[in-house]
Amino acid sequence: MPRPRSRSRSHTRSRSATPSSRRSGSPSSEFDSRGDRPNEYRVHIAELPKGAQEGEIRKVFQRFGTLVDVWAASASCFAFVTYKNKEEAQNAIEQMDGRSFGDARVRVTWARPRARHRSRRYDPNMKCFKCGQHGHFGRNCDGVASDSRSSRRRDDNYSRRSSPPRHSRRSRSRSPRPSDGLLVPAYFRHGMPVYPSYSRRSDDHSGSYYPSSDRSNGHDRRYRDRGTRLTPPSTSARYNRRFIGKQLVEKLVRSCPDVEHIYLLVRPKRGHAVNDRLKDLFTSPLFNTVREMYPNFEEKISAVQGDILDPNFGLSPADETLLIEQCHIVFHSAATVRFHEPLRLAIQMNVASIKKLLALCHKMKKLQSIVHVSTAYANCNRSDVAEMIYPPPIQPAKLLDASEWMDDQVFDVLTNKIINDRPNTYTFTKALAEYVISQEARDLPLAIIRPSIVGSSWREPIAGWIDNYNGPSGLVVATGKGMLRAMLGSSTAIADIVPVDVCVNMMIAIAWHTAIKHPKNIPVYHCCTGHLGTLTWGKVTEYGLHHLYNISLENAICYPYLQFTENRFRYHYLRTLQEVVPAFILDCYMRIIGRKPMFLKLSDKIYKSVRTLDFFTSNSWIFPNDNSVLLQNEMSDIDQKIFNFDLKELDWFQYWRHYCTGAKQFLLREDLARTAKCRTRYLRLKRIQNILYFTTIALVIKLVFFKSFKIRGIFLAIFRLFFAALSSLVAKLGLRGK
Repeated sequence: MPRPRSRSRSHTRSRSATPSSRRSGSPSSEFDSRGDRPNEYRVHIAELPKGAQEGEIRKVFQRFGTLVDVWAASASCFAFVTYKNKEEAQNAIEQMDGRSFGDARVRVTWARPRARHRSRRYDPNMKCFKCGQHGHFGRNCDGVASDSRSSRRRDDNYSRRSSPPRHSRRSRSRSPRPSDGLLVPAYFRHGMPVYPSYSRRSDDHSGSYYPSSDRSNGHDRRYRDRGTRLTPPSTSARYNRRFIGKQLVEKLVRSCPDVEHIYLLVRPKRGHAVNDRLKDLFTSPLFNTVREMYPNFEEKISAVQGDILDPNFGLSPADETLLIEQCHIVFHSAATVRFHEPLRLAIQMNVASIKKLLALCHKMKKLQSIVHVSTAYANCNRSDVAEMIYPPPIQPAKLLDASEWMDDQVFDVLTNKIINDRPNTYTFTKALAEYVISQEARDLPLAIIRPSIVGSSWREPIAGWIDNYNGPSGLVVATGKGMLRAMLGSSTAIADIVPVDVCVNMMIAIAWHTAIKHPKNIPVYHCCTGHLGTLTWGKVTEYGLHHLYNISLENAICYPYLQFTENRFRYHYLRTLQEVVPAFILDCYMRIIGRKPMFLKLSDKIYKSVRTLDFFTSNSWIFPNDNSVLLQNEMSDIDQKIFNFDLKELDWFQYWRHYCTGAKQFLLREDLARTAKCRTRYLRLKRIQNILYFTTIALVIKLVFFKSFKIRGIFLAIFRLFFAALSSLVAKLGLRGK
């Protein structure tokens, strides 16, 4: 691949941060890629459509931050953009990678660092970035380069030419190879967890991506004679609750063996075909049980390529015809689960996708049931939320129209006024989606399920199975590692957490009931545990800390402890003392041993993620479950056992034991055999913590109370007065003689 010239004509040499980074073909350990000048971060954009102009690229990428430079190749479909701030560059990569740009889907990664003396061997497959032809580099294209360089021939012996001289004063950049992408950072680096919200795009513990299994289910015994085909028109793992989706697919295959076929809408990612991503899905331990029961279960599951952001989900004509002709049951849970997603993008994902889904479902010839997965907190501005669809404060059609033409910056400014009394864009757009369904799906067999906070599995197929850091899972890991020790919230507030297998069982039962009963109105089902009133955030802390001591996590930096407080001043005081100060000390230690500091940055990320939960840990809601009870009463005894969503037998103490075990085994992938050694480390950390605590108190007393004679005299006077009062009390009670 030719080396595009940098637009900045800097006459300084291109430098890397360290010698190792010069030799490396990838960014540094923190995925840094700096320009010629300090504090500049370059992003590489690949697979652009032909004819993409710098102005178009600048318009798309400048909404993520201040652009220092934009450079686009004339004919080779790649470009570079340079940001002043690293966080802005990282945000651009997370938001734009895999997104549509024109008629192509671009790959956005960190640019490889500009390095000197790299071998520039000629490859016949390389193209000139100016004309797009093979056989020469850009500097020799039609004599554009300087005479001294254009006189050199680029032929098959190009590889024998020596590298450019050291005194070359013009820095050049080199585009990364197609296979060179930004490695997804693991959630556990140097023994420390990374909190979920920063790497939500990737699989939270392995760096790989799983397909988004949008829900398709049906009660198999009701459809045995109908040749039922199930499909979830959803989207990729980034936009989908893939956690529920995996569990749903596994449950359908295991408990509904007569289901004819399942179609999953999957978005290709980073050069991986949808079928490859589907195979990655089946490697999860979640499918071990069903693999033993049905070794060939993969044959009845197919991946359909698509994306909810594309018109008509980006389905090919053949795939669209297949779904229209064969689909019976539809499960839809595709949505962005980021609480503070930009409003415009949240509307396109959570609201516009619903309109596309309904348009597709109206065409389906054999459609029997649709289940839309919403959230119990869609109407969190109310304390008592009924099983009904509430009208939104703003008509969704107006926001959809505005999202097509209004600038992103204007949307961001108006976000707080638009969402009004809701805490984030996620809950607001989910409420809009429900209203769109009520207006455009009246003639469709559709039902809505509203789960609350989805946690690990309760019983099936594996107790405690979890594969993401969302919700309580991130709290368990961050607390177990000693990085999270204080949260803003009420210990008496209801923690409405529902196991994922309970949610999936109810989804399947709803699909069956909707197909059989054909309700006239759109029913809404709450899938919650708050009505039991047995679990509060104080109980979550108590049970979690108890089990984290017995199921200790590896490489913890502090003894596990977590405290909820409603006082903001006390919360910031506790966080500074128990989280920020230890992180600062550890960063100083990392600098001393020559390693990159990371704990302060990690603590800040955890802080930002935890603050998004303040609203939900400080308040309680009432979610009645009348429709869920009626649904359960209409099921047979056998169906109630197979698709159980009755939580009366749920023991929260044992549930959190399995939760902590699952976080250690499936999320962090730690060896359970090392638990005893981890517990010994916990005890050592507790002793060190107590020693430091009492030493600090002693130093404070010595430096403050005994440094001044007056303060010392006052302290001793109070001390004598206390013992005198104690002696007189003992004398009055007559305890001295006895």
